[in-house]
Amino acid sequence: MNYFVYDQLYAKGEKYYHSFFSKYKNQKVIGSSYVHMLPCVKSVDRVYHYNPHMKLVVMLRNPADRAVSAYKYAIKNGWEDEANTLYDASRLEQKRLSQEEYDLTYCHNGLYHKHLASWMKRFAKENILVLKQEELQASPQETMNKLFDFLQVNQRAIDATKKYNVASGVHNQRLQKLMLAKRSPLARFLGSLMPQRAKVFVRARIFPFIYRVNTSKEKEKVVSLTEKDQALLKKYFTEDLSRLAEDFNIHY
Repeated sequence: MNYFVYDQLYAKGEKYYHSFFSKYKNQKVIGSSYVHMLPCVKSVDRVYHYNPHMKLVVMLRNPADRAVSAYKYAIKNGWEDEANTLYDASRLEQKRLSQEEYDLTYCHNGLYHKHLASWMKRFAKENILVLKQEELQASPQETMNKLFDFLQVNQRAIDATKKYNVASGVHNQRLQKLMLAKRSPLARFLGSLMPQRAKVFVRARIFPFIYRVNTSKEKEKVVSLTEKDQALLKKYFTEDLSRLAEDFNIHY
């Protein structure tokens, strides 16, 4: 749900955001998520104005691993020029941030202290739960119980055997890019013709189906890191991680 991140979507107003939840009636808790809400400064005020008592759940991953994974994912989807190394891409991040290209700001998105501090200035600390992916993988039930307690819903057993979002190859990279591009001609075309209810159906049902069909059983394409890439990852997060541990007791 990228409503709070992108100007063109936020300008459509709350009616647009609520259109994605039309099937929900009296549930105690309804959630939405988007990976780039954390680093998007605009989202902080937008979410606060929408609901200052919003409960926020943040899932963190080792920032260097996250940067590499995001870079490889962008290559896979045709968003990133394969000629650009991770180091090359890092030199373009300020320009990309100004253009709301959060999918291509691999290193900036991992400055967790910087981003969390922005949210914690606005929202009460008791309304923010920070979890680590490593904890979820090592102790899924215990970690989910923390989430259930935070949301004040009953704890329940979960099935931790099924793996989601596993790295894989694609049959057709052009089709992948067409479906997932933020400003794709297909999205603009559909947006100009379809009523909102139909667009929600396409995004929630049709695109995920095509995405699954286009996913191949082959392993993800190998993308090698250069020495500059490795040196960048070694130094980039050092100061931010130190402050993350000191101020928020989150250690990597």
